[in-house]
Amino acid sequence: MISNASANGAQFLLDASLKSFIVLALAGAIVLCSRRLAAAARHSIWFAATASLLFLPFFSLIVPGWQKPVWTISTSLKSGNELTLALEFPVLNASRVSATVDKNRDPSRIIEKSPAANRGPITARLHTRWLIIAPGIWLAGALVLLVCTALGYLRLYGIRSTAQPSALAAPLLTELSHELSIGRSTQLLESERNLMPSTWGWRRPVVLLPADAAQWTPERQRIVLRHELAHVKRWDCLSQFITQIVCALYWFNPLVWLAARQMRVERERACDDLVLEAGCKASDYASHLLEIARSFRHMPQVAAIAMARSSQLENRITAIVDNSRARRAPRMFVLSLLWAVMLSLVATIAAQKASDSEIKSLHQKQIARLQAFSDAKEKQSRALAAKAEGEISPEYRKFFDAAIKGDGQTVTNMYDSFKRRHTQYGGHEETLRTSYWSPVLEISMAYYDIMAGEPKYIQMAVDDIVGTIPRGSIYFGGTDPGRALPTAFCASHPDGDPFFTLTQNALADGGYLEYLRKMYGGKIYTPTEDDNQKCFQDYTRDAQQRLQHDSKFPNEPRQIKPGEDVRLVDNKVNVRGQVAVMAINGMLCKIIFDKNPNREFYIEESFPLDWMYPYLEPHGLIMKINRQPLDALPEETLERDHKFWQSRVHGMLGNWLTEDTSVEAIADFAETVYARKDLSGFKGDPRFVQNDNPQRMLSKWRSSIAGVYTWRILNLKSPESKSRMTKEADFAFRQAFALCPASPEPLFRYVNLLISTGRIDDAIRLTTAAIAVSPDSQRQNLLAELQRIKSSQQK
Repeated sequence: MISNASANGAQFLLDASLKSFIVLALAGAIVLCSRRLAAAARHSIWFAATASLLFLPFFSLIVPGWQKPVWTISTSLKSGNELTLALEFPVLNASRVSATVDKNRDPSRIIEKSPAANRGPITARLHTRWLIIAPGIWLAGALVLLVCTALGYLRLYGIRSTAQPSALAAPLLTELSHELSIGRSTQLLESERNLMPSTWGWRRPVVLLPADAAQWTPERQRIVLRHELAHVKRWDCLSQFITQIVCALYWFNPLVWLAARQMRVERERACDDLVLEAGCKASDYASHLLEIARSFRHMPQVAAIAMARSSQLENRITAIVDNSRARRAPRMFVLSLLWAVMLSLVATIAAQKASDSEIKSLHQKQIARLQAFSDAKEKQSRALAAKAEGEISPEYRKFFDAAIKGDGQTVTNMYDSFKRRHTQYGGHEETLRTSYWSPVLEISMAYYDIMAGEPKYIQMAVDDIVGTIPRGSIYFGGTDPGRALPTAFCASHPDGDPFFTLTQNALADGGYLEYLRKMYGGKIYTPTEDDNQKCFQDYTRDAQQRLQHDSKFPNEPRQIKPGEDVRLVDNKVNVRGQVAVMAINGMLCKIIFDKNPNREFYIEESFPLDWMYPYLEPHGLIMKINRQPLDALPEETLERDHKFWQSRVHGMLGNWLTEDTSVEAIADFAETVYARKDLSGFKGDPRFVQNDNPQRMLSKWRSSIAGVYTWRILNLKSPESKSRMTKEADFAFRQAFALCPASPEPLFRYVNLLISTGRIDDAIRLTTAAIAVSPDSQRQNLLAELQRIKSSQQK
């Protein structure tokens, strides 16, 4: 089971990985700028940076985040099995987005590019199986390295068990330990094999010498032993062990391996410096090193520090004979200060949070709300099943369990499965059509919107719809989010608290009407089965008359609407398709409207319902259905709607889109931001333009209101009123298109308005931009038709 916790874990690990790169890159830069420091100081810088990576995840959790983060990393689990990872950096020296169009320059240049500007987020879309595969790969790599480290210590145990105490005089060991201020007892061993002098252990250090060490000259004995004890003094075996752990945990970061290599180089040079500081002549010391490297075999893969590695020897000898190098190790105070600075630096980098914690918190609250909603719907479903099927089926039982637990991924995966199999969607499994299918569908749609959407815009929709509809009203929710979000986020859907929520799209479905009667019966009037049959008969009779008219008078305007499938089969009228179903749904809506005269009505449109248009006026994101038809929309209503949407769109896209912004400018914006994913100079919300769910949701709602204005244009007689309404419709359509150029609805509706006002070039430009964003045959055919119209006009 893949959950949001897994996605958050991936986000956290990706953020920690990026920070580990930055920490080590900064350490490398510091070392590069401090080449004249002693080797011991450079080693301390590398080790402090490397060891601090162990604290990095902890710091990321507890340190307060920056108010203006340098980058954000976000993850989202979509329905199906898609994981989206997004890494975004801020816009640096980005150009401004103009609030108005400068008449002295090309109005299409809404975005002034800057060479240093951000080119948009780095995104990756993966199957959710990578939430299992990637940690598995990381864990496998870490375990291999940890096992290799453990085997290295086991090999040391074998070497130690065959070694003997060294014949070197104990006074020399004591003398050198005292000179180097080593307080720990060091064991001196002699190997039976011809192995390189080495050191291991930090609590009980061991120095291993080759078998013939007793035959060395006193000078070589002193040099070799002092070098090995220098490792003991510096706790190099402990720093090596910690570095091996860090390498195992961050094995995927190449800078970790670079840091480990540089530490090996610098620790040997630091020990060389301690030998040279004791008065050893550099040339003599270099000669001894060369002789030892040639004479003794390097130890196998063990967790010990060998005295001389041939791969490092040339540069090491160069450093030994370079008298200009600093050799004195920094004092303890300086080292302590260095560690404090490095840990502060790491804590500062850790304070760069992976993502906005407020967004994650809001998402968690929304999931918690869905859990409570699902629990209430499960209880409602049990009551419905008790009167019909007897009990909830095992498959639906699993669905409810996942929904109540907040497992959105399982819920949306099962929803996708239901849609492939349920008869409502063209499937063939009748067993899925149960008395409690509507609660299942309501939970599914709500989870889908929460999982695929942006928390900020989900909350905006909830607040602007649920928070503005008066108590006791009746609300028609058409689209999935327009229906599901108010259903899930109202106080109680079954109780109609604070208002009654139903969908106009399913009223022709007898099963849905039965569900409404059981839920709202006695509270509001809901259509009966007789009402349903009468609406079907009335529609069929009217469709037959219109079909006969079109047959008798082919030269007159057709009365059968586009998309309306009406046929005569065996002298009987046959109606089918979405247009016919929505026409019947519209008639049932009218019954509900007429039979509940004391209720206020609101609607979120999915398909236009002709009878409603005279009654509609904008109400924030949705529309109010007035009790009586309106002769005209009041000026204050138009101004309120204009200001409401302008404030919302400014937050999403930036404040460049105004009444004066041309179609050319909007098309250029769509191609730049949506098609090329270029956010250079973009001053809106990047999370909005990176997620098509809020785009489609809000564009649909704005387009619906523009549709009301368009209907008014066609039915107004006053030229002044038509001009005023055309201005508002045009602006609303421009906003709807800019919010989601990939959506066909605002494109086709706006193109119709542009054609009616003689703006064929604007229609072509808009369609060209839509094709750049989302190319398909429907838009290509539209463009071809527009070009044909333009050609005919030019003849």
